[in-house]
Amino acid sequence: MYLVGAGPGNPNLLTRKAEHLIRTADIVLYDRLVNPFILQLAPPGIEIVDVGKKPYSRHIQQGEINDIIVDSAYKHQRVVRLKGGDPAIFGRVQEEVETLKAHDIPCEIVPGITTASAASAVLGIGLTSRNVSKSVTFTTGSFKDSKEEEIDIASLIDGGTLAIYMGIK
Repeated sequence: MYLVGAGPGNPNLLTRKAEHLIRTADIVLYDRLVNPFILQLAPPGIEIVDVGKKPYSRHIQQGEINDIIVDSAYKHQRVVRLKGGDPAIFGRVQEEVETLKAHDIPCEIVPGITTASAASAVLGIGLTSRNVSKSVTFTTGSFKDSKEEEIDIASLIDGGTLAIYMGIK
């Protein structure tokens, strides 16, 4: 069982390991942020399952995704859970790892290029430019159950770069 980062959307930014796992998968469970061109790397005829959440609409819940992951791991040799960006950055990877551990299913997390790194590269700037930014803070603009909370932006920046993920609201 592999929890794989698909990167920021550009298929050219997919890691070699991620590409290899997709090309050799028995089943791919993917999020809505995964570029459809990346899904074309999967072997012809395998099951490719959309388990993506859509903000502000009725969508699959994490518990159901966890059930699909476990069921797939029991039925298939090589399961690829494909997540946008890096699965360890606001990707709920810990919840999925804990579910797999509870069922004694071994898994490996395969990092992906995170959106902040890709965005800084496109802009031609560094996330930590000397004399400008001594740190990087990753934060999210969305909260569990869409509950709004006050955020002290100044304390997050603290002389560094602020990368806001899922900042729709």
